[in-house]
Amino acid sequence: MKTKSIILTIILGIFYPFAFISRVKQNRITFISLEHDNLSKDFKLIYDRLNEKNKYELRTVLFKFESSLWGNIKYGYACIRQLFLIESSRLVIIDYNNFVVSKFPHRKNVKVLQLWHATGALKKFGNDVERDYIVNHYDYTIVNSDFLKPIFARAFNVIEDQVFVTGIPNNDKIFDQNFVDLTYQRLLGKYPLLKGKKIITYAPTFRGRISTHFKEALIDLEKIHQAIGNDYIVIYKSHPLIQHSNYEKNEHVLYIQDELISSLFCVTDILVTDYSAIAIDWMVFNKPIIAYSPDLMTYSHKPGFTIDYENEFPGQVTKNEDELIKAIIAVNGETESDDLKRQLFTDKMYKFRDGKSTDRVLDLIESIMRG
Repeated sequence: MKTKSIILTIILGIFYPFAFISRVKQNRITFISLEHDNLSKDFKLIYDRLNEKNKYELRTVLFKFESSLWGNIKYGYACIRQLFLIESSRLVIIDYNNFVVSKFPHRKNVKVLQLWHATGALKKFGNDVERDYIVNHYDYTIVNSDFLKPIFARAFNVIEDQVFVTGIPNNDKIFDQNFVDLTYQRLLGKYPLLKGKKIITYAPTFRGRISTHFKEALIDLEKIHQAIGNDYIVIYKSHPLIQHSNYEKNEHVLYIQDELISSLFCVTDILVTDYSAIAIDWMVFNKPIIAYSPDLMTYSHKPGFTIDYENEFPGQVTKNEDELIKAIIAVNGETESDDLKRQLFTDKMYKFRDGKSTDRVLDLIESIMRG
């Protein structure tokens, strides 16, 4: 990646001086995503609400990285577009680590707001891990709780006063029982085989790096389904950055990629994940969670964790498929200590549980635009 980074830096360096020719448009807000090629999750919520105000010029650079020669070419073009839009926008909103922002300082009257794509972080990220470039030049970021403030400050190289505890907009809906009920009915209608089943959703994080390639977590879901029996059904939701899955056409697994994980939560009885921050989102439902972490030893060293993972994870931590099978079967025997562990984790990760995080983020954006 270092060679790619050098080449990209040189190319952008050629265009960089020309990005200052245009003046900053005081009403322009630009959304930049490297995880979705359309407006999704927090971006869609914020964009739609800002669009209703009819007083901002809203621009977008929406790009999903593909690890290929053509993907790298498209990424280079997207970076050039970013360069010009960043320097002409009053506010730039990003949802991932951003190479262009970090490598090329922006004007003082341009502000960059990081709306990180996850509710929090169980694994270290940003500047807390070994990187090809230093994350830099962000002005603000949002988090879900006070516990996460210093973690995000280090990751994004900002002071804690620049980290605002607002809650995460995309989580507002899962605090809404009407949304949960309607989504439950919709998904049962869409997937009739879910009816009458105990539903396990397996949703791991990806392995690999955005600069090289992504790998699917290794697990034999067919073996697990056969072991726990036909009273259960396994939904597999792969990470959005995984382009192809081994389970796309497996008759023992319901592979769903066109639904947000927040929607799948509405029909899920047991969540199985690993180091993904969706464990935090899932706490809203106060239902069982199990970690399947066969590479825990490796992960604990690189990238490492933001919590005492084995002791603080809000459910049983399993390290092989046999342990996972036993943990799934044992869920019916949950105790008060299991509930307490989830509650302690939830209290640590949430400041607000009122479903009004979108309003707080919009207030923050308004204050930035006025500043």
